[in-house]
Formats: sequence, structure tokens, C-alpha cells
Amino acid sequence: MNFKFTLSLNQDNEWFMDRHHFHENIEVLLSLSHAGSFFADGQLFPLKRGTLILMQNTLLHKTIAHECELYKRYVLHFSKDVLKKISTPQSNLTEVMNSNVKCVHLNETELNRLILHFEKSRTEAGNGFGCDLRRSISFVELLLEISTHLTDKENTTATDNPDFNRLDPVIKYINNHLDETLNLDLLSKRFFMNKYHLSRIFKSATGFTIMDYVINTRVLKAREYLRYGHSVQEAGELAGFNSNAHFIRTFGKISGQSPGKYMKAYRKNMSDSK
Repeated sequence: MNFKFTLSLNQDNEWFMDRHHFHENIEVLLSLSHAGSFFADGQLFPLKRGTLILMQNTLLHKTIAHECELYKRYVLHFSKDVLKKISTPQSNLTEVMNSNVKCVHLNETELNRLILHFEKSRTEAGNGFGCDLRRSISFVELLLEISTHLTDKENTTATDNPDFNRLDPVIKYINNHLDETLNLDLLSKRFFMNKYHLSRIFKSATGFTIMDYVINTRVLKAREYLRYGHSVQEAGELAGFNSNAHFIRTFGKISGQSPGKYMKAYRKNMSDSK
């Protein structure tokens, strides 16, 4: 019983996520500060002390900090394979953690209890007899505590931001038309908005420029096609890239490896996990 996971306690003065990102593994974030907003899966959530967020792997997200002097949070990463190993018919963690994104808010009592679990999993270490088992046990207890909150508590309502509400149909249109031509001029005409105004409120509400969002979402869609068995060229075309060379270059810049290497690594990982 040796479950792989990474857990860190991060804190930054005058923190701001300067770029959007995604992860290969499932991410759980527990905010210990009032930090602004959190954009994920086309939704904008308030990010406060006690906010607990679950995100699936490869989900594009970004934190939008507003005058946050100190942003402190726990960040936990683990794979779906870990959930499968831990889950039982009675306690199916895979099913509980199957949402693209789930956000709940904890009161101080719930938060402090969960912090104890995070700290125990984070600090449990050593090479002595039983240390590996204690670390795994602490991790399982942490996942159970997180799953209980995700199951018992209602989802936090997305932020009521007038600008973001106007962008909702724009974001949905982009997500549903990635294989078509998408640019600022086309979107502004389609949604009857001044392009400079659209550009400004999109960046302000989501933390992305429109084309940054389009390109990153296309890369994520291409990764999905590669996992389904499409060739590199097919994946790029289906995701909306007009040039194979541009697709390979952009994919490498965002993912940190070429689409061919990503596809081989994914297949090897799937083979090893069987």
C-alpha cells in the first residue's frame, strides 16, 4: 500500500497567477485566505478562506487575486488510478470525485479539522519501519474527509459577476466551436459587443485574453483526441489548428512536450497501470 501523491502548503505575498495552467492529475485546493476569484470549466467561483475546490486533470483554470496581501493554500495532486485503488463498493471515492469541478465552502470548525488532516499527510515522513504505511493511511483519511465535505455540502454558487454573466454564452460558444475559425472580430460581431469592450471584460473576469483561452482550450481538446487514439495531425485538425507545424509548436510550449511524446507517454502509463 503505497499511494503516490504530492501535497504542499503554499503562501505568497501579493500573489497573482501570471498564467493559466492545468495538471495531469486531479487537484484539490483548500484556500486559507480571501483571495478573489477562481476560474475553471467556464465558471467563476469566489475564493475565500475555507473554499475547497476539486478539479479534474487537464482542466484549464486560473486564480484571479484581488488585493490579496497573502494567499495561503494547500494544494494536493493525485491520479485517478489512486482513487480506483482506494475505492470500495461502499465508499466509492472515484464516483464522489468524478465532477469536472466542484466547489464547497467550509465553516471554521470544518476548516480547522480538515487542516489537521492536510498537515498530518504533509508532514508524515521518514524511512523507518511503518513510515510508508502511516503516510498512506494519513492520505486515505485525508481523501475520506475531503470526500465527506464534497458529498454532504452543496456546491458553492458561481460568482454573480455582471461582466462574467455576459461572457457565459461567449465561453460556451468557444468551447463548442473549437474546430472553427475563432477570433475577437468574429465573436464581437456574433454577440453584438464592441470588440475592445469584449476583450477588456473577458480578461478582467476570467484572467485570460480571448485568444489565450481559445489556444489553451484547443490544446486540451487535442490531448483528449490523442488519448482516444487519433494521430498527431488528426488531433490538431479536430481541435481547430490549421497548421500541423503550428499545432506541434503550440502543444509543446503549453504541455512541455511534443504531441507525439505525450501520446506515447499516455499509452505507456495506461499499459503499466493494467
